[in-house]
Amino acid sequence: MPPRSLNTSWYLDLNRFSKHTAWAHGFMHAYALWLGPVLLAAVFVAVYALAWWRRVPRAGAALVLGGVGTVVALGLNQLVAHAARELRPYASHPQALVLVARTSDYSFPSDHSIVAGGLTLSLLLVLSARPWRPGREWQPGEARSRAGATRVPGVVRALALVNVVLGLFLCFARVYVGAHYPGDVVAGYLLASAVVLAVSPLRPIAYRAVDLLEPTVLGTLLRRPLRWEQDGKRPAKRVPAR
Repeated sequence: MPPRSLNTSWYLDLNRFSKHTAWAHGFMHAYALWLGPVLLAAVFVAVYALAWWRRVPRAGAALVLGGVGTVVALGLNQLVAHAARELRPYASHPQALVLVARTSDYSFPSDHSIVAGGLTLSLLLVLSARPWRPGREWQPGEARSRAGATRVPGVVRALALVNVVLGLFLCFARVYVGAHYPGDVVAGYLLASAVVLAVSPLRPIAYRAVDLLEPTVLGTLLRRPLRWEQDGKRPAKRVPAR
């Protein structure tokens, strides 16, 4: 599928900008290749660890579901790429500056933007995952303050915002280094977002699975174990997180 003229124009404009910012080439090469995905994954894992520490397994389940959606999007991306059969931009523009190794795989959509879109939207959706505080889930018609299940920790909101910035910058970096057209990264970001949204209605099933696994030995993977009192027999009283 040949790129649109506007798509090509934006690619070449950004490529010219890249040629005039040689001081950033080292960082942009690393970020576009591996640093960006690593940072996105690190923030994602940090939020899961926070849910584990606060003993909120359902929030963790929502994150895992988003991660599964991202992996599914990566698989679908291969089908879309082989259907579109768009060559890399440097194949059509050999004069373009390319800061990463040239490959022969298809350009549309971008795998890196799939990761960016999937992990970013997963964190944004988990902001609405109830409960974030230990306790029963809010029911329709009930005062939310009474259910005590809707307050999302401020650090989670901050990390979700950080992932938005990291993800968008990764999309920019893939074009900056000459590996993709702008349309490639936009398509990948939107594809991953659509898949994560499509699997999000499966949350009740994920919550049910968590409820079944939590009392088992696998429960330690879902939430931090309670502290034991000195006699080693009775668990200490749990203090709800605020």
